[in-house]
Amino acid sequence: MKDYELKEEKVLLRALEERNIRAFMQFYKNYGEDLLIFTYTHLRDPQQAAKTVDEFFESLWLEANFEAINPPIYTFLIDQMRKICKQKP
Repeated sequence: MKDYELKEEKVLLRALEERNIRAFMQFYKNYGEDLLIFTYTHLRDPQQAAKTVDEFFESLWLEANFEAINPPIYTFLIDQMRKICKQKP
């Protein structure tokens, strides 16, 4: 990951910490599709995968614990989704 990408992620995370809804929409746009694909490959059910990803993003917003995320964001999100998928039947 390039330095400028890390800087952009830090700016995004700072905006998320401030509860900026536009930043959250960008966050979802940046990572939602990749997480959906990842989740589908683990769950093999498109509806359950979509629901799982939506619930995950919803919990991130409601918990507002964005300061716990360290760049690269993608790595954090995949690690969290992997844990969630392991808990699913």
